[in-house]
Amino acid sequence: KPSLDQLNHFLKPLVDQLLVLWHTGVFFSRTAKYAMGRLVRCALVPLVCDLPAARQAAGFGHYSAKFFCSMCRLLKVDINNLDPSTWPPYSGAEHRAAAEAWKDKPSASLRKAAFEENSVRWSALLDLPYWDPVRYTVIDSMHNHYLGLLKHHCRRIWGMNIAAEDATEDSTEGQGVPEPSDEEISTAFDRLYSGTEAQLIPQTDHTGGTVLGRTMLGRIHAELPFTELPSWVDRVPTNVGTKARGKLSADQWHILCVINLPIILIRIWGRQGGRPKQMLDNFMDLVTEVVIGGMLEMSEEAIKVYEEAALRYLRTARELYNINITPNQHNSLHIPFFLRLFGPLHSIRTFFSERMNYLLQRNNTNMRFG
Repeated sequence: KPSLDQLNHFLKPLVDQLLVLWHTGVFFSRTAKYAMGRLVRCALVPLVCDLPAARQAAGFGHYSAKFFCSMCRLLKVDINNLDPSTWPPYSGAEHRAAAEAWKDKPSASLRKAAFEENSVRWSALLDLPYWDPVRYTVIDSMHNHYLGLLKHHCRRIWGMNIAAEDATEDSTEGQGVPEPSDEEISTAFDRLYSGTEAQLIPQTDHTGGTVLGRTMLGRIHAELPFTELPSWVDRVPTNVGTKARGKLSADQWHILCVINLPIILIRIWGRQGGRPKQMLDNFMDLVTEVVIGGMLEMSEEAIKVYEEAALRYLRTARELYNINITPNQHNSLHIPFFLRLFGPLHSIRTFFSERMNYLLQRNNTNMRFG
């Protein structure tokens, strides 16, 4: 894929056509409904793609940059701040000014220094006079919720690992090595090629032990077949969490965590009290957040419930597992902005493009360009 601002060479032809459609429009001499022709105007509003692509296309820095968020100016060193009222706001005008300043720098070294200061590069999309990079760069809920929050909670916080022993309530060290998330893999590659020595030092979160180890996963595997699902809901593989199973799709993580695990864990942990009940309550806040994010109708009341559940989930997760907040978890607290701006998230998430990527990758090629 093109690196950093090189993506602008691919965006420029698209932007040139969008400028014509915005300023003068295109006249079609005849259409199915208008025999005398029709003038068509067009505008680009939401930029819908996964987090790394969105940051690159809109000119924002990587989520490991000094200013890691596209919606606010919270510093990366302050990422554990869970009080949204204290987050410095960010506007499209500020971003455009910083991007133009970056573009006006006469040398690559000065541009690099400007980026390190503001975490902003120029994007060809900023040639569109109406386009707001902060409001219109969507945080994709498919990656944020399904492949982000849910997967991270199971893999990283609960340490899902069939080869690990389950931790006791007073355990202090996990037994297994959980699979790294896609976000961590992407960050690792970036740091390998351009990171500092300090960034290359491995850092791990202490999660208080493996929750989904051999024993608990065994119980989950045994009970998965007993859940009756509607015909339009696909079943989760019964060997989830094993190496033989491999990776789960976004939809499989969704079904496992929103349907199967609540049914199973409420029965196991619901009456225990103490830490198991606290872990269950914390997980159910996450489920509430994801369920509301997937609703096909939206209201202000539902958005407020989302905000309360999302904040409570992260605050109690820090208390229970002593974790550091990730950029993806921080981004989940900005999703209410897009719920209010665009409405339900199903129209601005990347299921359609991921499906197209899957179909394209199935085509046989000789792995050569040209």
